[in-house]
Amino acid sequence: MGAIDGSQRLKKIRKEYQDSKKQWEEEEGKLKKRFILNAWLRLIAFICAFALPFSILSHWSYEFFACFIFCFTCFLWLVWRANNISSKRAYVGHRIKLLTKELNYYTQDWLNETDGTEFIEPDHDYAHDLDLFGKGSLFQFINRTSTVGGLKQLASKLKSISLSKKDILSKQEAVKELTQQNEFRQHFYALGALVATANKKNRKIDLSKQPDLSFITKSTKIAMAVFWIILLTTIVLISFDFINSTMIAYVFFIGLGLVGARLKNINKVHNEVASLGNYLQRYAKMIRHIEESDLQSEYLVALKNKLKSDGKTASEVTSQLAGLIKQFDQRLNMLLGVILNGFFLWDLLVCMRLLAWHNRYGDQLNNWIETLHEFEALNSLATFSYNHPHNVYPEVSDEIIFEASELGHPLIPERERIRNDFSFINQQRICVVTGANMAGKSTFLRTVGVALVLAGNGCSVAAQKFQYKPLPFITNMRAIDNLLKHESYFFAELSRLQMILERLKKEGELFFILDEILKGTNSLDKYQGSMALIKQLLKHNGCGLVATHDLELGELAKQTDGQVFNNCFEVSFNDEGLSFDYKLRTGVTESHNATYLMEKMGLIPSENVRL
Repeated sequence: MGAIDGSQRLKKIRKEYQDSKKQWEEEEGKLKKRFILNAWLRLIAFICAFALPFSILSHWSYEFFACFIFCFTCFLWLVWRANNISSKRAYVGHRIKLLTKELNYYTQDWLNETDGTEFIEPDHDYAHDLDLFGKGSLFQFINRTSTVGGLKQLASKLKSISLSKKDILSKQEAVKELTQQNEFRQHFYALGALVATANKKNRKIDLSKQPDLSFITKSTKIAMAVFWIILLTTIVLISFDFINSTMIAYVFFIGLGLVGARLKNINKVHNEVASLGNYLQRYAKMIRHIEESDLQSEYLVALKNKLKSDGKTASEVTSQLAGLIKQFDQRLNMLLGVILNGFFLWDLLVCMRLLAWHNRYGDQLNNWIETLHEFEALNSLATFSYNHPHNVYPEVSDEIIFEASELGHPLIPERERIRNDFSFINQQRICVVTGANMAGKSTFLRTVGVALVLAGNGCSVAAQKFQYKPLPFITNMRAIDNLLKHESYFFAELSRLQMILERLKKEGELFFILDEILKGTNSLDKYQGSMALIKQLLKHNGCGLVATHDLELGELAKQTDGQVFNNCFEVSFNDEGLSFDYKLRTGVTESHNATYLMEKMGLIPSENVRL
């Protein structure tokens, strides 16, 4: 019954995405027509402004100027309207892109999305072994961030799970709340995508870096004040005919001289902030979206409260900085820049205001942006939970190490996913998992690992029930040799196992996942070493899973009074070949398949060897 309900809910969610996408596509069509009509009207207004007065009115008459001003004003308004329509079309385009992405996940057409390859870290405690990054990874599957900062924050969350019960439950409440707010998440994604497109030159922008404004000294400010007094006095004297009007020209060149003396410093500052006005303005819209949202969970409210300063909202303050940078960009118009600098010391004035802004808010801007990136990461987790309504939020325990029913890997499609029950009960500490090749051992280990990563971030997991104790988590599933360090595969694996044991001794308790340890040595050595290692891990209060082909390790259950226990995956053989059900069973496996597979592939002659 639960599977049927889950299937119906998935169909409902998919239909919601389809209907929403259709509505936004209709909106995009309307905007496109509006944009084309506006383009024709803009052309007509421009032609009328320069042709109509000359063709039907007396040149330079009152009516001539009135007609020109009216037509040219209409042209400028239509230019503004075109920009406004273009902005709306860009926003709508990002909404459609997101909905297309969501629908693609239902058809498993998601492998061309950003895969986070740059975050692969072979030495990480668990990320590389669990395939959290790269083609077909968990990161690629759940990522719904739209800015580079959001992308990095999501990667950071997957690499650093929380061990605090309070923190995990707080994040759970946040993800649950965001899961129910589709419009909030999708609007936030589109606003973030507009931020990314605002950085047209793909510059590496460090908003925490303050421009060098040390040239705005006290003497500079005094010189500026004296200049403005002289300018104002000159204007007044000229107005009353006390001095010749040509004196204003001298004042103008004095102004240019004051700015020119610091032109090198000014240019350096402008190069650092040039064209960031639109970029920051769009970030301000993301902030405003959060400020205007009614958030209830403790974690989200705490994040929202970070977006304030001195009684002002972060969006207001960020918009102020964006406005200053846009004013600074006026110098790019050479004629306007010369006039503004000659009469108002424009560049110095803006630099002085930038310095005042950074002195007051500079150390907070980066924190505000990081808060936005945290929302992006949480939105990704919430979207994952929304798209998988059959998932469950974990219960956090102080006693139960791990207990799950109907546990499956989230990247395997629901219709193909094999779910298993698995738990540590009573005094059990280490599970030895045996099974033939391709029977499902490694997939099961990764299923457990991925569930722990999602649970440690407050996200739902692919299970019917899930309860666990947050512990430091480390894996050893794919050791890699290192030619540069002159390390063999076997030495690399030993180094990893040594690190796990040292961490265990230091931290007191640790959850580990080990897949086929000591592969680089002979069978007897491997068996003896594995037995000794597992006993050492148990001695130092370790707990976790060990997958192996060494069936003899099953004897550890008797030697450790049940602290080590056995689970296995079986394979059956029939006339059609091998058959896998990928179901976890109690005990040690009784099957193997290597010889059979080698026969089928022609690697060895057939001798009718059977399982």
